[in-house]
Amino acid sequence: MLKKNVKIALTVVLFFSIKDLLSGGEIQWVNTVVFGIVIFLLFFLWDWAKEPYDWGKNKH
Repeated sequence: MLKKNVKIALTVVLFFSIKDLLSGGEIQWVNTVVFGIVIFLLFFLWDWAKEPYDWGKNKH
């Protein structure tokens, strides 16, 4: 789960870095890295929320 999310975030960062480099010549690192972190957190929370919680595990 974590490796997949890191790969997606790095792909997004690389894509936007290459896009900035080809379009304007200057890469806006802060925007690109922050957007990559946001994408990572969103996908991480999405995967975490898909796993069901066992509500009865504390009841013996």
